[in-house]
Amino acid sequence: MYEDNRVHIWGPDTQARPLAERLAAAGCLIDPEDPALTEILLELGRTGGELRNLSDPDEDTVRMAVRVGRARYERIRAQAPQQPRRTSARENANGWIYYIRRSAMVKIGTTVNLRTRMAALLPEEVLAVEPGSHAKEAELHRRFRALRVPGQREWFYAGRELQVHVEEVLDANGPPPADLPTLPSAAGILDL
Repeated sequence: MYEDNRVHIWGPDTQARPLAERLAAAGCLIDPEDPALTEILLELGRTGGELRNLSDPDEDTVRMAVRVGRARYERIRAQAPQQPRRTSARENANGWIYYIRRSAMVKIGTTVNLRTRMAALLPEEVLAVEPGSHAKEAELHRRFRALRVPGQREWFYAGRELQVHVEEVLDANGPPPADLPTLPSAAGILDL
């Protein structure tokens, strides 16, 4: 994640442009703060709307996607009443909070078995790990909610604030184990 002199390598040209910024720049009718955003975007995709070409959106298609997406969102909410979250045994166990990278996005998650979890996720890079529980993970998700990838619960854009936090975790806990499973690097593939 960082070079030896601790300079951030995720510059503005490599970071994913947030969806809210793309929608606003295109003058799109979709409100990025709408709680039904995921359902709206799914409906837009189903009806043939183009997210890549936001500069000239079909307004009728967008309006219909907003209406149908909001209706679907309300129906889902009505069917799944919110129940208080039960405290699991894992929350009291010695768990690990991990920060992994895929492209310009970072996943913040919790596990009790780092090796098994990394083998399942196969990140491009394990940025850092620290002792923690689901409660601490939830606190981190709230802290970085402005960087959350729309429609995702645990994936965040690699913004400056998150990069600084990862650096602090590294300073406090040292580097993650080097032998955790990750995707092979492009350099390693080319060397074959």
